[in-house]
Amino acid sequence: MPGRTPDIVILGGGAAGMFVALAAAARGLHVRVSDPMAAMASNFAISGGLFPAAGSRLQREAGVEDDPQVWLDDLRRQTPPGTLNAAIADAVARALPEVVDFFVDGLGLPVRFLPDMVAPGHSACRFHSVEPASGAAFHACMKAALRGSDRITFLEERLSPRRVDDGFECALPDGTSLWTPRLVLAGGGFGAHADMVARYIPGMAGALNNGSPTNDGSTIALGLAWGADVWGMDGFQGQAHTNPGGATRLGMGIPSLGGVMVNRQGLRFAREDLGPSALAPHVLAQPDGLALEVFDAAIEARLGQHSAYQQARAAGRVIEAPDLASLADRTGVDARGLSQTLAEVARWASGEGRDPLGRARFERVLQAPYRASWVTGALSHTQGGLLTDAQGRVLATDGHPIPGLYAAGGAAAGLAGRGAEGYLPGNGLAQAFGLGWCIAQSLAAGHA
Repeated sequence: MPGRTPDIVILGGGAAGMFVALAAAARGLHVRVSDPMAAMASNFAISGGLFPAAGSRLQREAGVEDDPQVWLDDLRRQTPPGTLNAAIADAVARALPEVVDFFVDGLGLPVRFLPDMVAPGHSACRFHSVEPASGAAFHACMKAALRGSDRITFLEERLSPRRVDDGFECALPDGTSLWTPRLVLAGGGFGAHADMVARYIPGMAGALNNGSPTNDGSTIALGLAWGADVWGMDGFQGQAHTNPGGATRLGMGIPSLGGVMVNRQGLRFAREDLGPSALAPHVLAQPDGLALEVFDAAIEARLGQHSAYQQARAAGRVIEAPDLASLADRTGVDARGLSQTLAEVARWASGEGRDPLGRARFERVLQAPYRASWVTGALSHTQGGLLTDAQGRVLATDGHPIPGLYAAGGAAAGLAGRGAEGYLPGNGLAQAFGLGWCIAQSLAAGHA
């Protein structure tokens, strides 16, 4: 398609950018994707690669009863009143089962339902991914499909767009330009932009950014320059299971299997089933911003398909100990506090008494040999961004769509705002794929 005027130009080649391109191309549109940061891993590539799709056919075939409304009800329970993004939530929830069908039937990607993936805040197992679950593997599958399409041109050059009367003029570094009637902003959020984080999410200012450095807020800034409105800018996904330094993380599965967290005094400080996002500020509040995640070999045996944990283990981040005294010695945690804590947890796991911190369930009594890993609270990605309608059209501050301008993924307002409380695991990819599906439908209808 070189030389042809593209039907759509997409800025950003992460989950949302690639998905909109693939879904639009499948509808006969010609697309150009600009991703000048393609050599760097996007948030998608470094994620766990999990997205919920309540009511998908794969979920039904596995015998799990679920539907989009149940997932929306879960979102509403998790989200503070008035902070669910009602403009897109229903459309995204109902699009996701179709997204699964498109991945499997339309693109032939090895997307599977994960029947053993339990996540905080979700009332059913509803996650989907490639197997083994991995954002890097999922990203690679989509990139291969993108490269294989004769309707998609992938550019690693930076495009500098400006609005013109009938669309957008996109300048290339070599002095040439291309015109498009419709532009999709999919360049990610602002988690790597320290000034924007300090402005919009002051409680996470200075936190470790374990998201991609590509999330520089540049596509949000473009929308703002063109009069766009924003929503939920203080919303974020925190990650309480990140190893210090940010190169690896444990994943979110250990608490749901019975693991606990303690500080250097060996004491628990929060209910571990809060979820990884809401738990992150609690971890940051501990001495040195660190906590020790404690579990056992039996739990580890159930983490074989959890790529994040396996990477952390391979990197030497998991401590092994044959007994409790050795665990305290090898971690430097107060032995008396740790022993007392695990004794209390054992009673609660056996049904004796209730956790004063409010955790409803402990799956098992932890037993030797033990495992542990130091973790910190981190900022994985931001949830706020350009306000869109259910078709993904960017809305101006007067409430009207900006002609020809769309947004999805980190550049767009997510499913929920207000700190970490509105984040359910999988919200990020749910919005990227679900809103991306709605955008592709809207673009194809406008092109017909």
